[in-house]
Amino acid sequence: MSYVLGLTGSIATGKSTVAQIFHDYGYPVVDADALARQVVAPGSEGLARIKQTFGPSVIQPDGSLDRHALGRIVFSDPAQRRKLDQLNGGLIRDAIQAELDRYKAADAPLIVLDIPLLFEGGYYLPMVDGVLVAYVPPALEKTRLMARDGMTAAAADVRIAAQEPIDEKRARADFWTDNSGPLSALKPQVDAILKQLGLDPKLRNEE
Repeated sequence: MSYVLGLTGSIATGKSTVAQIFHDYGYPVVDADALARQVVAPGSEGLARIKQTFGPSVIQPDGSLDRHALGRIVFSDPAQRRKLDQLNGGLIRDAIQAELDRYKAADAPLIVLDIPLLFEGGYYLPMVDGVLVAYVPPALEKTRLMARDGMTAAAADVRIAAQEPIDEKRARADFWTDNSGPLSALKPQVDAILKQLGLDPKLRNEE
């Protein structure tokens, strides 16, 4: 039976780095963000819904979604975020479930669901058997976000406030990694989690 591990964190806490380690070890990673992008690809039903609801200002000249423009709307207003989820949340959840089912049918021992908002909506928790949080202290999270995206401190605060605080996520998790150090310090933490799940990354690499 497959074990589905929900991998989450907050913005700029290094979740993608943890996901890459699992991928490098040979375990399937279902990327919720990638599936969400497919749902709003040019010509899709999802993109048409967004344009109708939020207007043409969130559509780029080439017909694709302007994520920055949409982000400015939804990250500053919880009501607008809820509206966006109501528009396309069902399409995204169906796409995620289809990917999980595909790997379960292949008898994958571990499936990692890489998903930023695992806790926030409550829709995805029933899909997973356990939760891993990629953690950094809040001050470092803000510093990394400002450096990565060229944000002001005020803009970073808005984006961070749109998600559940990282300390609260860590408290709710079954596992967590400290992502404040180098990659060399992160891999042993992932190895330890795999061993807790009865899986050996070294053996997995040899398969």
